[in-house]
Amino acid sequence: MKTCHDLSMGIGSFLFCAVLLTACVNHISEEEGEIINNGDIPLKFVADIHEVVNTRVANNNFEEGDEVGLFALAGNTTMQEERYADNLHFVRSSSGEFVSDESVYYPDDGVTLNLISYYPYQEEGVVMGESTMQVSVVTSQNKPEDYSHSDFLIASKEDVLASKEAVALTYNHQFFRLKVALVPGEGENVEDMLSANPALSISGFYTKAIYDFQKNTFSAYSEEKEITPAGEWEIKEGRLVGKELILIPQEATVGYQYITLEAGGKPYTSLLPSTLQLTSGKQRELEITFVADEDILMSKVSGEIGDWDGTEVDQTESVTLHKYVDVSKLTFEKSNVYRVLNSGKQVAEICKEYLVTPEFSSQAIVAYPMKEDGSVDLSQGIVAQLLGEIGKGKIHGGSVSWNLEDNSLTYVAGTSTARNNVYVLADGKISLSVTVADNVLPVLALEDVARDVRGGMIHNYPLVKIGTQYWMRSNLETSLYIDGSEIPELTTVVGNIAGYLQSATEYYFYTASTALSRNFLPVHWDIPTWKDWNVLSKYLKEDAALLKSGTWLPVNPGDAVVSVNNLSGFNGIPTGMFVETKQSVFEGKFLGYWTLNDEKQEMAEMVFYLKSDANTMGEAKAGIDTKAFAIRCIRK
Repeated sequence: MKTCHDLSMGIGSFLFCAVLLTACVNHISEEEGEIINNGDIPLKFVADIHEVVNTRVANNNFEEGDEVGLFALAGNTTMQEERYADNLHFVRSSSGEFVSDESVYYPDDGVTLNLISYYPYQEEGVVMGESTMQVSVVTSQNKPEDYSHSDFLIASKEDVLASKEAVALTYNHQFFRLKVALVPGEGENVEDMLSANPALSISGFYTKAIYDFQKNTFSAYSEEKEITPAGEWEIKEGRLVGKELILIPQEATVGYQYITLEAGGKPYTSLLPSTLQLTSGKQRELEITFVADEDILMSKVSGEIGDWDGTEVDQTESVTLHKYVDVSKLTFEKSNVYRVLNSGKQVAEICKEYLVTPEFSSQAIVAYPMKEDGSVDLSQGIVAQLLGEIGKGKIHGGSVSWNLEDNSLTYVAGTSTARNNVYVLADGKISLSVTVADNVLPVLALEDVARDVRGGMIHNYPLVKIGTQYWMRSNLETSLYIDGSEIPELTTVVGNIAGYLQSATEYYFYTASTALSRNFLPVHWDIPTWKDWNVLSKYLKEDAALLKSGTWLPVNPGDAVVSVNNLSGFNGIPTGMFVETKQSVFEGKFLGYWTLNDEKQEMAEMVFYLKSDANTMGEAKAGIDTKAFAIRCIRK
């Protein structure tokens, strides 16, 4: 702890109030005291505790040993400047007081203080010159200590003058709380459900973020993990209630986050409502109605703002889990790759991809099992359908094996009709048909996406698998660096100047300096090298039509335009490029992508290049000082 004034006399202490669940704040009664400008007056705090409903901990109380931090800013200074008191540490004693490790006194020159306090305390505090701190929720919130430490509270008060009376602080929740209730469906009994002690977890949310005390915002989300909620089930009004968890406010992605429930040895999975908003200081109750059948597991999810604030209601459609994935129901609109889940664990991957063999080439729906390390086993694929060969007899059901060393495909032809149902067996194998004796897992297929976190924004990119490579299915579109800071917007390309340019049709182009920035690319994704492009080109036999989509125009009036089919799913739209200030003259005719050298340290001398009058995958001079290109990312 650091202070900028003498802290050698006395001990300042304060009592904290708890947070009212209905109002989402701690309520504190404050008494006016005589204001005295005297450097001998200790700074202290007081609060009344109102016993209302559950808040940060089950008993609506801070507990002995709870730790909080305090920042005091003098006059008009900000958190990023010199602090009068820096991360002053207070601990709750057995008598209910929060006692400081050191004492701090009011300024003796009559300057007012702005106070900022937070829970739970972090020893590292906030680095001088900055205003941010990493915050997190614990994944094992079923442990009382971990649950209380997952809460994040902020109290602040401005223009505090010296007074012998204690300062009253009000603490506000900065995180979001989700409560879960189970309702027995038709044929179910709530007492039987309670005796089964259903186990819950939630998946798809980030557990860490950066909080900015000055802007009151969250950014730099990280560590997406499964979270186990707190509480014990009990029966109230015919429902099971008592489970709840704390989440960092963040954007929810439709079809991505889900709740897993296991009861009586069976797993049940429910997608979260599409309108779910994780707002600071609010909570939402999810009421899950489920009906169990021997072959079909079903859950209906509805959500309602809880008793902190608001009365809005949202609902989602029922989610049905079968002991198979019906590939005819997979749209592949948001991604060409689906994750197949059982009890929250990925057990398979299903891709709509383009298979190139010596005998034929066709779009196909291929299912892959998982390895023990959680990665996809590309050597054990099974073809459910050859989409380009439907109606040509019993040629489906073939096997696909990819060699990652040389990026080659070994294909063994199938001997069955096209299949809709893909089964995952308990031993991890994939099958297109099962017997009564087979142990088949109930599964749910969810579209897989690349989640690009930039500051407080989360952008989801669709995926496509081409050969052994996984690509984003669309170009990078961002005006922010990973830390949330803005990339300068330019109107012309200038050598060694970082920035982005945007066309009238809202396509994004980046200067080389921006593309090479360490703070630019999404986690787990890269700008391709020429080795990557060559692997793609070799697999697709240099047929550029397989990559192209959209409307391509003649380079010059009367010139030919070669065919476009996008069978690979790459979705290469002719966005053109920026050459200094010019872009519109290239749009519709060309597509160029920044390409790294083999060492991935600099841009290659040539960029990957497609044009409307040629069916080849070519190259063009990068022109680093005068050009800006689009970026297509490849998975590392």
